[in-house]
Amino acid sequence: MSLNLKIFVFIVGFLCGVFVEVFWVGGVLAVGITLIWIARKREGRMREGLRARGQLVLSLWIVIGVIFGAGRYFLSEIVYDDDVRHLNGAGLVKFEACISGEPDLRSDKNKYTLSDVYVPDYGLKFDGDVLLNTGKYPVYGYGDRIEVFGEFLAPEVIDGFEYDKYLAVKGIYSIVSVGGVRVLEKGACGNFFMEWIYGLKGVLSDRIFKLFPEPYAGFVSGLLLGLRSGISKSLTNDFNETGLTHIVAISGYNITLVIIAVSALFSFLKRKTKVIFAGIFIVLFVLLVGGGSSVVRAAVMGILGLFAVYFGRSRSISAVLVFSAFVMNLWNPKLIVYDTGFQLSFLATMGLIYVSPKFKNESGFLWRIVRKVPEKFLIRENLIMTLSAQALALPVILKAFGRISLICPIVNILVLPFVPFVMIFGFLAALLNSEILAFFCYVILDVVFFLVRIFADLSRTA
Repeated sequence: MSLNLKIFVFIVGFLCGVFVEVFWVGGVLAVGITLIWIARKREGRMREGLRARGQLVLSLWIVIGVIFGAGRYFLSEIVYDDDVRHLNGAGLVKFEACISGEPDLRSDKNKYTLSDVYVPDYGLKFDGDVLLNTGKYPVYGYGDRIEVFGEFLAPEVIDGFEYDKYLAVKGIYSIVSVGGVRVLEKGACGNFFMEWIYGLKGVLSDRIFKLFPEPYAGFVSGLLLGLRSGISKSLTNDFNETGLTHIVAISGYNITLVIIAVSALFSFLKRKTKVIFAGIFIVLFVLLVGGGSSVVRAAVMGILGLFAVYFGRSRSISAVLVFSAFVMNLWNPKLIVYDTGFQLSFLATMGLIYVSPKFKNESGFLWRIVRKVPEKFLIRENLIMTLSAQALALPVILKAFGRISLICPIVNILVLPFVPFVMIFGFLAALLNSEILAFFCYVILDVVFFLVRIFADLSRTA
């Protein structure tokens, strides 16, 4: 029995252990049986079956993994003496803090992530991040050291949305309702590189809104920069209705499909060169949208899916994927439980690794579904990728959104081929401040919006 197999079983046991700690379902036996089956499948290519002793060893590794996973989640729930959560419900407090994340500027209000919280009256510095809600004006910048007079409150569920768990994934357990804000020192505690990135995003965003009318400007800024707050409500509803929200959601579900669509632009190159170009695009894209943790996680999953699809090394890629999930959850064990984006990224990538080859197997049942779909303009490829990603992600989609669009695969086939061109022309137009390139992007967007509106109306009347 190989060491790699033992490590693989331990890692999957660790991930399951996090669930056991959270939900206390007592499903260790079922998990053990499942993992033994997985282990047999992986080992079976080299050996026929496992001896009783080997099964016992694997079971022990499973149990150890489950214990470590449950223990890691338990440690993440411990509230230490200097934790900022101790300020929740303490009434109005005057404190100093640093704006440590990209400001979330919205049409009616602004949100800021704060760290390094210091309360002069207590003479204490508290550990942990805080979400600050303020009015639209004035606007504060990344890295500013500010003084705030407000009340710390614990996040709560909002209209059925588990907002507390959503923020917990980001390490935020306190929200401040502001009574007053004063800038102590501008740019006092920011990172130079991230300050430059956020500045570049601001410049590009301003140019996009000057070059494009609404709702085109809001869509392009959401697609390229992750600034979804600028997308109109009616357009958002149309994308939700057709199951295309993933196009402007810079994390989670279907980012892998967007990456594959981008790689289609380099279809004239050799396979290795094409994957390298696609990988470079992903890295640049991550930097452009600010390199947030959710974006980085989605990019990691996307790159792994890309390698699996184009090099066909499903076994080695799946092992790397599981190991990546282990490292991410070792750092933050709430990802696998509460982060829908992580769950969708992981499952969509697993779908690309394991399900897409089934569609391409000409002797299999799934091939009959797609064999008559034309290959031109990557229509068949996009359909296979869409169905493969949705196959495993479907349970999470239903849980997160309460429904799934039945016309989503059709709309993906029609819309996804246009997305790379929108991204390239939109980015170059903003970078060069070119009205000519913006016009080409506008024409392509007009086609995309027309298709989305048509299918959204069909979905509502169906």
